Amino acid sequence: MAPEIFARLAVYATQAGIALLLSYLMWSLSNLYLQSYIRSWFYALSAFALYQITILLQAYFVPYPQTSAFFQFVIIVSSYSFAIFLLRGMVQTRVGDAHILSRLSANKLFILLCGLGVLSVLPFGWNESLDAWQQYFQYYIRLLIMGVILLSAAVSLLHRMERGFGQRLAVFTLLVWGVLYVTSTVWLLTTTLELASIQLILAYKCAELFLLCCLGLALLIWLHENEHNANRQLTEKTRYLNRYDQLTGALNRDALLVQLQEKLQQTVTPIYLLMLGLDKFKTINESVGLKQGDSLLRQLSQRFEASILKPTLVARTGGDIFALALTDINNVTQLHFALRHIQQLVEKNFELAGGSLHLSCTIGIACSPHDGNTAETLLQKANIAYHQAKRLQNRTLAYQAGMEDESARLISWESELLAAMRNDEFVLYFQPQINLRNNSLDAFEVLIRWQHPEKGFLMPAQFLPFVEQLGLSQQLDFWVLHQAVKTISAWQKQHLKVPLAVNMSPLHFQQDGLKSKIKQLLQQYQVSPELLELEITENTAMNDIEKGFNHVLELQQMGIRVSIDDFGTGYSSLAYLRRMPIEKIKIDRSFVMDMASNDSDMMIVKTMIKLAHGLGKRILAEGVETAMQLQLLHNMSCDSVQGYYFAKPLPEAEAIAYCSKPGSW
Repeated sequence: MAPEIFARLAVYATQAGIALLLSYLMWSLSNLYLQSYIRSWFYALSAFALYQITILLQAYFVPYPQTSAFFQFVIIVSSYSFAIFLLRGMVQTRVGDAHILSRLSANKLFILLCGLGVLSVLPFGWNESLDAWQQYFQYYIRLLIMGVILLSAAVSLLHRMERGFGQRLAVFTLLVWGVLYVTSTVWLLTTTLELASIQLILAYKCAELFLLCCLGLALLIWLHENEHNANRQLTEKTRYLNRYDQLTGALNRDALLVQLQEKLQQTVTPIYLLMLGLDKFKTINESVGLKQGDSLLRQLSQRFEASILKPTLVARTGGDIFALALTDINNVTQLHFALRHIQQLVEKNFELAGGSLHLSCTIGIACSPHDGNTAETLLQKANIAYHQAKRLQNRTLAYQAGMEDESARLISWESELLAAMRNDEFVLYFQPQINLRNNSLDAFEVLIRWQHPEKGFLMPAQFLPFVEQLGLSQQLDFWVLHQAVKTISAWQKQHLKVPLAVNMSPLHFQQDGLKSKIKQLLQQYQVSPELLELEITENTAMNDIEKGFNHVLELQQMGIRVSIDDFGTGYSSLAYLRRMPIEKIKIDRSFVMDMASNDSDMMIVKTMIKLAHGLGKRILAEGVETAMQLQLLHNMSCDSVQGYYFAKPLPEAEAIAYCSKPGSW
């Protein structure tokens, strides 16, 4: 009998070991993928391991009857937990399923199972007359219920069967395992053979061991197939984004130029390119919110696509700017009809969550071949006509030679901008950056506003385009740097040492002499370089790799931190990003905004965080607006965050007050 007993113990121990190994793998994968169904599988396999270990311990403690009730309780709870959590995991793989097991938390479910275990053990300890039924309630019925639950898990998978081998193997394993438990129960209730036959127990446990291995293999294959599918979808999305606008589904600017050039080469008839922009859209965006503004843009794109005009091409080339290519326009009357129809599409009320909204638009027009015979030229002329129409407050305007001459208007803007810098009309605002590691304030990002003496309070979008056109970016950058360092110095006198992050334009960052200017400012105001951070876009850093590397290295040697802003929207080379001695990478808000409801965006953000940490960089996520986004980023080990969830850009007094309330964020 000794070899048979040893074989029995070996099978139990093997089952427990394999179950523990699989549960460890599920725990690691659940932390990696953050999926609730993987966590349920971890609970199920851990419970199965506990089930087998308890049976082994019960055999060892046979001489001590006082422990029998405890072991029976653990066996009942762990065996039911295995089946229930396995079923729960299968149910959770169905997106949008409202099953009761999905709604119950793991803690509540475990408490219910403990209650069931108590009800299965206590009556037999209190009333000896029930001992004859103990075997039925604690073994036969339990085994039967486990079999039914495993069959239910198999059926739940059959409702959403996919072509993957992992799911098919899981269904097969659960079906066979459920049938094994049910038939074993029926056979034990009807047979006259000895229940404790070593040979039968070994055959049964070997079958159970084989099914456990099959289940573990099925779950691992399933997860591998899911990861492969996610990577394939991510690749497809990347290819899609190379041609289409993520928000609206319309063509992006590059795809528009390619397809428009093809159209120009294929036809000799005129092609009208319309550059359409929504009037006062930024104000609307600020009043109804970014998400409502995005919904509005999607609705407008759908209207263009469904229009009776059937535009040959529909593209989104900017925030609220669309380009429409029209063919089959043979005379001025048809053109006027087309323009009026497009305006009506825009002016038709938009239904948003906060109610209906009325919009208007401005349209610039260019026509081939009169205004140009290449896509680039045609787009440029339409853009010029559009901006001229905006300036003249015309609803529509066709391109005419000489529109490029805007020197008078630009001279007026130049004098106002230079006067604003001389008279300190610009105002610094500060948006906090929160460290998720210790829940503290990391720094403030410095933003600029213009308190214009005549036009009132101006947001950056209202004057920065003119700054760029006039070539004043470098001068404005230095003004902001000067004010930021001056602010740091003033805060130091108030015993407030908070780093300030300043955005740097590509033109200024690439200019020689930036290091000496910053060094002079730091010495003038006696400010430590560790309190100043420069933010540059990834395209700025990658435009001239060697020059960008040298500039960043010089600043780092001074003690000034340099970070990459809007990461993911440019064309970084990983090899050069690894070489670039930057301190921090900022994920662009476009990836953070929808990641809670978009698996692809979540995968992109998770990959960026892992990439940054792999390169030894800290990472900050912009645009955090909800608690869900914050929790996901915290779970992904993101280092820092900023966004409206914590605070909008604050004037200096409010920023100082914000620092005085540590931990309030």
